Amino acid sequence: MKFEKLLKENPFTLVVSLPNNKLDLAKAALDAGADAVKVHINVLHAASGNLFGDFEHNRKFLTDLVALAGERPVGLVTGGADNHLKEAELPLLEDLGVDFFSCYSEHLPAFMLKTKKLTRMVALHNTYDEILPAVKGSEIDVVEASIMKTTEYGKPLRYFDVLQYRKICQAVKQPVLIPTQKAILPEEVFALKDAGCKAVMIGANVMRDQSADACYEATLAFRKAVDALK
Repeated sequence: MKFEKLLKENPFTLVVSLPNNKLDLAKAALDAGADAVKVHINVLHAASGNLFGDFEHNRKFLTDLVALAGERPVGLVTGGADNHLKEAELPLLEDLGVDFFSCYSEHLPAFMLKTKKLTRMVALHNTYDEILPAVKGSEIDVVEASIMKTTEYGKPLRYFDVLQYRKICQAVKQPVLIPTQKAILPEEVFALKDAGCKAVMIGANVMRDQSADACYEATLAFRKAVDALK
């Protein structure tokens, strides 16, 4: 199922952002019940501390990952402030079967909006107030509310955070996904759903380490919490 359709039709969706580009991590997440998985290229990832290489370096991994995931969507962070997927690489990425891309709005090249195959998930930074009014009518398909400053990474979820998420959900028409920049607990996902969010994306901040076992345990805990939502 297409990622955008999944978010719109599911009561609540569980996405796993892998802390490293390894198939054993992907298998662990999928075996534990992830609805979709997301990986990275061209970035130094703040939460995991890992440096991810370019598209060509990760091309075989992405091909293998899409095959492993089957019907479940695979997403890709296509770049950051310094490096990004090249325009000539976009058709190659589309042909691999990757379903959606993710990138901060201030790092996203305009050519990425040309895609006819990929779901556009665009991340809003902590400066989201500046552009939030424009998001509703934009080409964005899914809003990733990555609005926490790096100084807040790994800290407990507070109600003020939930209110910010609610504000975004009320301002846009697109489904809103919340990444675990904060150390969100499985038993706290109800607050995200009640705020109007459509998905949680768990990553390194809620895994005890970057092993396949830790990925499986965290995914399973959130899977049970998501399934228990009413």
